Amino acid sequence: MFKSSIFLIFLLFVLSPDCTGQRFKAMAIIGANASQIDGDNLYGFNKLGISAGGRLSYANDKNIDYALEMLYSQRGSSVKIFNNEDGDKISLNYIEIPIIVSIRDWYNEKDGYYKVRAEGGISYGYLFGANASGFQEEYFRKHDVSWLAAVGINFNKMLGLSLRYTASFSNMYKDPTADRSTLKGYFITLRSEINF
Repeated sequence: MFKSSIFLIFLLFVLSPDCTGQRFKAMAIIGANASQIDGDNLYGFNKLGISAGGRLSYANDKNIDYALEMLYSQRGSSVKIFNNEDGDKISLNYIEIPIIVSIRDWYNEKDGYYKVRAEGGISYGYLFGANASGFQEEYFRKHDVSWLAAVGINFNKMLGLSLRYTASFSNMYKDPTADRSTLKGYFITLRSEINF
């Protein structure tokens, strides 16, 4: 109930017309994750998943933004991108809340927007669903803290694209009976962005 309330309040802020003022900006995000997990013997960024949600940012300076996002994020690992057998992939579903500092450049004076940006930050993830053959799902940690770095480009005032790399600080799996506590997640996200 508490998590649902936070999500609804965030959506109200993102969709509110007042957020499109001079200092506040709202963004809708839809994209794809390509993820992997170190230590699971499944190599490569072969696990594809959805990354979708919203972003609320505040411009404190001429070209610096501070942003908060709320995302649905599918992660994990996989032997192949498609046509995997049972036991060949780990599927993990998260609610993600990244906190980001964004530096923008290449200002378009005619249309009033910055064309490019670089950003970094930290992200909190809450695991609410796991499907992993050969692993005890209850041993996956519910809470994840990651760091992230990204670059983005705006094609016009409304539409943009970004590429993000995210890596967990801590291990995501704790099995007291085996050496599987070293599992650590990484993922790359390609996102399309709609600015309001």
